[in-house]
Amino acid sequence: MEGRLEAPGAEDPQGSEPVAITGNPWRQLGRALDLREAARAWAPVMLAQAETGEGASVFLRDPEGGRPRAVAHWPEARMPSGLMLAAAEAAMDSDRGVVRGAVGDDGRPSGGLVALATPLTVEGQVQGAVGLELLPRDAAELREAMRRLQWGAAWMRDLVRREAMASDRQRYDHAIAALNAVIAVAERDDIATAARAAATDLATRFGCDRVSVGFRRFGSSKVVAISHSAQFARQMNLVRLLGAAMDEAIDQRGPVLWPAEDSADPVASHRHEKLARAQGAGQIVTVPLYALGHFIGAITFERPAEAPFTQDDLEILEAVTTVLAPVLDEKRRNDRWLITKLGEAGTRQFVRLFGPGYLGRKIALIAVLGLGLFFWFATGADRISAEGQVAGRVQRTVAAPYDGFIAAALARAGDPVTQGQLLVQLDDREMALERLRLVTERQRQQIEYDRALAARDRAEAQARRAEIAQAEAEIALIDKQLERARLSAPFDGLVISGDLSQSIGASVARGDALLTVAPTGEYRLGLDVDERRIADVHPGQSGTLVPTALPDHGFPFEVTQITPVAEYGDGATTFRVEASFTGDTAALQPGMEGVAKIDAGEKRLIAIWTRPMTDWARLWAWRWLPE
Repeated sequence: MEGRLEAPGAEDPQGSEPVAITGNPWRQLGRALDLREAARAWAPVMLAQAETGEGASVFLRDPEGGRPRAVAHWPEARMPSGLMLAAAEAAMDSDRGVVRGAVGDDGRPSGGLVALATPLTVEGQVQGAVGLELLPRDAAELREAMRRLQWGAAWMRDLVRREAMASDRQRYDHAIAALNAVIAVAERDDIATAARAAATDLATRFGCDRVSVGFRRFGSSKVVAISHSAQFARQMNLVRLLGAAMDEAIDQRGPVLWPAEDSADPVASHRHEKLARAQGAGQIVTVPLYALGHFIGAITFERPAEAPFTQDDLEILEAVTTVLAPVLDEKRRNDRWLITKLGEAGTRQFVRLFGPGYLGRKIALIAVLGLGLFFWFATGADRISAEGQVAGRVQRTVAAPYDGFIAAALARAGDPVTQGQLLVQLDDREMALERLRLVTERQRQQIEYDRALAARDRAEAQARRAEIAQAEAEIALIDKQLERARLSAPFDGLVISGDLSQSIGASVARGDALLTVAPTGEYRLGLDVDERRIADVHPGQSGTLVPTALPDHGFPFEVTQITPVAEYGDGATTFRVEASFTGDTAALQPGMEGVAKIDAGEKRLIAIWTRPMTDWARLWAWRWLPE
């Protein structure tokens, strides 16, 4: 195949005038650097395999879902026919070889143009197709052409797979570079060392002579770190040139490359050129840092002329700076003095409150002042709020007997139930399958046992008998678990809590409360009073409960007992207070919850509203101030 390949031309159906292909396509195919270059070398190689070939083509799937795109075809002067394109589409849709054109029902060619296509499937995904157009003389030649086409498709399939792996590798390199830069910043305590560590890491990783990090302040960029430099004079010419280059990139709101590529959009880079001429840099790239809705600074990368930045390098640098920008900004903000942070926040709020705009804040200030005067002179009823729960005298919890999944929920909160009624069914399919397996195992062991008896092998018979006994014990255990998978009502009553109708298939752990059942009858009220107000609660005080389910009804009650045991939950310590209803409770149901308020007398409104703050102040003063 050296030097020249000959394939039939499109103008001579018999192939009497060959089309010259210069070079060695086999060698070009082996040395191809990308998929399209390989496809251009593959097409003439494939066409040379068919004696009556008219053209060979390579198609790739359109990422936007359109028709397949022909990335290579041979002869180059002959575009793929509509018949070839239709065959390629059919092959990609069906994921199998396709024949289109002048072929009879018996599979024999009828003398016209025939298009063959086979898909390029990689990792279960159809990425494209390869096709061959020819004028076959008989069915045997057609089958041989399809066989050779499928053989040749293996080359392209491998090249498609390699290109996909290269793309994955590039994304991996982006992530690793960004992660290492973030780690280098996160391991440092202050912004100066963090920025220097990031600059040094980036310089080492990307082979740069120098990497500089700067932040925008008062309209200009200040260089805070230079790679491999622990200290540098802030007035030196290098720092001024770097700051000017960073300003140039930030002002244009995008990366600046010097020298710029011919095909790139016009970008002002004279400050970068000035930096390069002063420092002898071969190529410079500055990427702005963007965080919290504005540009906070920039990073400048410098390389020698013999190692210019590639397009992949530029993409990685932009990805790294995108990830690094918010981390550096957070580190810079946290590294400031506390007084600076407070001063900045206070100044910003003062300007918003008394400066132009922010009308809502000004109205809010006037409203707060007016409310303060009102609360100081006005009085009102002091009521102690507490969470209340209506409960029956007796409650029973239906709990999960073991870890499993909910298969059916036949009752939920509010449903009346009778003793023995099925409430919840746990999923027992795995246990049923396990039981079937054990039964099968027992039968197999029984057969082995019978064989041992027939062979008068007492030792084997004893071993099989033990296996049978173990299988029967496990079957009995599973039968018990199957029985426990059916959860029934313990007595006649009402389901007061729990609704598993929306949790079918959800997992439950052993001991999880699924439903709570209470008998119908008298109710009691349980109140969770905060420890800071328990001193104001006494037996005999009256109050009102407003259930969540009945927000337009209030049910009066009377405090009967204070339990001297503290309970901790939801970040607060509470005491349990028992109360009894003094009015009609026909509308109540066990399990209802609501907000209860206990009357504690008449007090000034400002005292009522500021009680938590004043109590905290008293405790703080008692703890830290001398007597």
